[in-house]
Amino acid sequence: MAASSSAGVMNDVDSASKNPALNEKSFARAKSEAGTAGGKMTATGAYVKTLLLLVVLMASGAFGWSQVRIVELGGQQIALQPAWTWVAVLATFILAFMGIVAFRAIPVIAILYAMAQGALLGISSRYFSLEWDGIVTQAILATVFVFAGTLLLYLTNVIKVTSKFVMGISIAMAGLLLLYLTTWLLSLFGVNFGFLFSPTPLGIAFALMVVILAALNLPVDFEFIKRAAAAGAPKFMEWYGAFGLMISIIWMYVSILRLLALLRSRN
Repeated sequence: MAASSSAGVMNDVDSASKNPALNEKSFARAKSEAGTAGGKMTATGAYVKTLLLLVVLMASGAFGWSQVRIVELGGQQIALQPAWTWVAVLATFILAFMGIVAFRAIPVIAILYAMAQGALLGISSRYFSLEWDGIVTQAILATVFVFAGTLLLYLTNVIKVTSKFVMGISIAMAGLLLLYLTTWLLSLFGVNFGFLFSPTPLGIAFALMVVILAALNLPVDFEFIKRAAAAGAPKFMEWYGAFGLMISIIWMYVSILRLLALLRSRN
């Protein structure tokens, strides 16, 4: 009876989770492959590994930042990205895909992904910093506070991850992905949706909505890790949970950075 209940709860969360690295099928498959060898996953272990990945991410980000060359051109400072940037872009795509399917290698894949993605974030953040002084520090602090606040609200049951909650997140995420896809396809035919991504009241409201959605997606990740651990996922899947949660945190940072850039552009 308990096993049946756990499976039902896992399915409720999985049905709404749009994080590709955190889904019930992946955990179930890994559990069947690993059996009980190596112990069982714990939520605490997943969070500790998330912290380790974030340390790697930030260290790699600092490296990427340092590799951007700043040159003077026509009286203005121009940032030049390092030659290996596109190699890192390709690496993140490959590692992200591998991380979703290669369970046994997830500890190595997650660290390599954090290194590649961190370098890219460092490069892009340097560009933002050149345009708006101090914006990166603001975005990092905002991300830390939003994450900590969301986790606190989750742990104190102020935010309860119910089936209605996750269904709402699911619908919002699907709508956002559909909007991005539609604007991209229409742009191929010359239809411009630039007003959604410009420093107008509508563009800022849209950016704020994305930040809120990114924050509300975190409790779904927290709950899934908790319930996956309760369902008896194998120990190495702590890295898998950490990998998925790191992806959500990266999305939140990028969303906050973009919102701050739009707000600063109005001044």
